[in-house]
Formats: sequence, structure tokens, C-alpha cells
Amino acid sequence: MPIQYEPAGDQRHYARHFDVACPAQPPVVRPGGQGFFIRRPRADREGSAAAARYEIAPGRWGLIPLFAKDRDYPFTFEARGESAASERNFYQPWKRGHRCVILADALFRRGESESSVVRVSRADGQPLAMAGLWNGWRSPEGECVESFAVLTLPALNPREQRWVVILRDAWLDDWLHCPVEETAAYLRPYAQEKLVRRTLAHDPSIPLPARAAVV
Repeated sequence: MPIQYEPAGDQRHYARHFDVACPAQPPVVRPGGQGFFIRRPRADREGSAAAARYEIAPGRWGLIPLFAKDRDYPFTFEARGESAASERNFYQPWKRGHRCVILADALFRRGESESSVVRVSRADGQPLAMAGLWNGWRSPEGECVESFAVLTLPALNPREQRWVVILRDAWLDDWLHCPVEETAAYLRPYAQEKLVRRTLAHDPSIPLPARAAVV
């Protein structure tokens, strides 16, 4: 099971951290689905939007590179933090400083068996601020399609799944506005003792979130 996430549902989180409002989102965002991300306002914006420090944008989870022939470009849900700056799929957004934040109440990861998933959340009840890259792609018909990927890091144990980059609250503004050469400094593992993991019994044929029991 690929990573899935439960978008932050409390509008106060968006207002407190970024002074933006988030439209309604699905209960769970899956790779290839639509989600919302926060970024610096696009450089081509005019007027009050350009003067704001942050803006929220909808996009496909699965970054569409500039060279893609169509919007269904595969396997770009995660960008490896240790190599994204040089990877063909991600180096353009990286060098342009197209960084973003995705707020999530929880992540869902594969469990130890096919019938279980692990729900990861913050112990203090605050949302996970996932670090990401975004891109704007122009379709053959001239439509601008925006998309994003979450950044990940290798797990300490090679048998484990990669870790999503979760930003400290104090880093959010710096992450979005820092120079490109400082980007890698924010790609650090989150303190594991500040996270809560719950293993849930889950039928893979039923989309999350399921009314699952804690295992």
C-alpha cells in the first residue's frame, strides 16, 4: 500500500500557520488524487495575491514534470530528499524553489501484513506539516495543471519504509522562503518520540478511512 494521508480538517491550523483558508478535501488523499498545498505565491501573480506571504493551491498528488506528454505521468508521488536536486523528474522544481507544505492530520502506511495499516500522527494533536515540491505543467491544450510530491528520507533500518519529511512548526516559513541552496538543511528526520503509531486492522478492498479496530 502506498502512502496515503488524511488532510488536516481544522481550518484554524491553516489560519494560524499561514493565514489562508482551505476548501473542503476528501477524507483521505491517495496518490493520483487531488489535494491542497501551501506555497509562496507564484511569481506571475499580480496585485494582492503577489503581496501575500502564502497561498493555498489545489493540485494532483503526483508531480507532473515539465517534459511530460500527459498529466498521468506515473511514480512521482514521492521525491527522494537525498537525490531530488538531480533527479530528472524533480530537479526543475527544486532549482526553482517550488517548495510547499501539505498539512495532514495523519499518514497511513503499510502494516506488517496485508490486512493492517499503520496510522501515524503527532502526539500533541497538531497536524503533520509534510515537506513537498510543486510544479505547474502546461497541457497540449494550453491548460496549466498543478501538482505536487512529498519529500522522503531513507529509514534507518533498510527493511522499513522511507520516512516522509515532516517539518518542525518553527521551520515552516523558512522552508517556503529560504534560498535554494539551503533547501537540504530542512530535510531531517522528525523526532520519533513525538509521533503516535496505531496499527489498524483493515480490509484492503475498502478505501480508507475504514471503521477499523486497533490491533
